[in-house]
Amino acid sequence: MIYAMSDIHGCLEQLKEKMNLVDLDGNNKLLFLGDYIDYGSESGPVLRFVYDLQKQYGKDKVIVLKGNHEAMLLEWIDEYNKPVTKDMEELSYDSWLETDENHHFNTFRTLVTEAQFREFSNFSKTASYAKKNTDAVRMILETSGELIKWMRSMELFYQTETQIFVHAGVDEEAAEYWEWGSGEEIFLWKFPASRGKFVKTVIAGHVGTDSLARDKMFHSIFFDGKSHYYIDGSVYNRGRLLLLGYDENDQKYYQIEKRGKFEIEKYEFIS
Repeated sequence: MIYAMSDIHGCLEQLKEKMNLVDLDGNNKLLFLGDYIDYGSESGPVLRFVYDLQKQYGKDKVIVLKGNHEAMLLEWIDEYNKPVTKDMEELSYDSWLETDENHHFNTFRTLVTEAQFREFSNFSKTASYAKKNTDAVRMILETSGELIKWMRSMELFYQTETQIFVHAGVDEEAAEYWEWGSGEEIFLWKFPASRGKFVKTVIAGHVGTDSLARDKMFHSIFFDGKSHYYIDGSVYNRGRLLLLGYDENDQKYYQIEKRGKFEIEKYEFIS
């Protein structure tokens, strides 16, 4: 069995619940398709859980792909992992550390210690934009540097003979040359989601399945009836983390729940 989950977004409790349904014995594998952080309250703990799971079982058994939210975090770290300059001081808007309602800010606070966060809270009241960001990055690297290094090593996709597992999608106009035609922007940010027949089956997250179904009450895996399975259940506001299972023996896809596994059927739009 090949299992896949995506877009956990800091929801540790739901991740642990789904892991109770995953069997990693034998040749079974588990793929995480990115977006472990932001929105939910436990981004750091989710990253550590997945990191520890991969260390326990190995990279061939637990495959961890990068999502666009990990890319944004790394971009911010690279931007402020350096001495403060005059140009940085002149900036006035803080998209990562503006308020505690900002989901990036909540990610930051779960990647540092309580002592570091208290220190940051005290000096940030009067510190400049640049100082806040450079010190926040320094704290993250001091406490969670191993996680950040691991995040940089995450692959953008994983493929089998018949499947592509990816965060957002691939350049389908490139057909069988999708691997060379797709840049990081496509792998991590592709929108809108593709539908229809493709050279391989694409399993992706990134776009909520309720949005694909145009139905706010839809909380299941979305299958277009051709070559696409989408598994982002918008867990951070719907409470639904989706778990896909592909049985390599019967070559069928299932949605796995506590009450059993259910073959995934094509979503039929209601006109």
